Amino acid sequence: MNHAGNTFVYIRKAQQPMRSTRQITRHNHGTRRHRHGFTLVEVIVIVTIMALLVTVVSTTLVQKMGQAKSEIARTGAARLNQALNSYLLDIGVSSPPSDFDFEVLTLRSEDGGGPNGPYVNNVDDVKDPWGRSFVLVNPGNVNLTWDITSYGEDGQLGGEGPAADVTN
Repeated sequence: MNHAGNTFVYIRKAQQPMRSTRQITRHNHGTRRHRHGFTLVEVIVIVTIMALLVTVVSTTLVQKMGQAKSEIARTGAARLNQALNSYLLDIGVSSPPSDFDFEVLTLRSEDGGGPNGPYVNNVDDVKDPWGRSFVLVNPGNVNLTWDITSYGEDGQLGGEGPAADVTN
């Protein structure tokens, strides 16, 4: 750079010849590696994190599904109780026999059901969300008259969480 009064004059260096891409790659190859993928450690860390996330999410989903099925069972038992009350009123009886079969509520009057039957829409309405028939407990343990109970996910009397009994 030279000063000539207040103006600057730039003197360009002689241009260096352009290097080819091959020369640049060869030159950089020795000093710096180009990465084209992930290292094994990175892959292991990512897979581990994903596995932990899947475990947490799936555990939460299973718990929520168990709670949802219990609520469906409670609603189903309440609807079945209403259907049973309608049936009993129609036939003029105040209490069902202890060996009452809920399948009667699915029948038309000409098929052996009550006079205004069927009292439920289909056979699935007399089953709990786990596919087992609801159980009539007469006299009831929870209600004064009778209980309509689902034994929960495990199908056994008692239990906790999704295996807990559900009563109308």
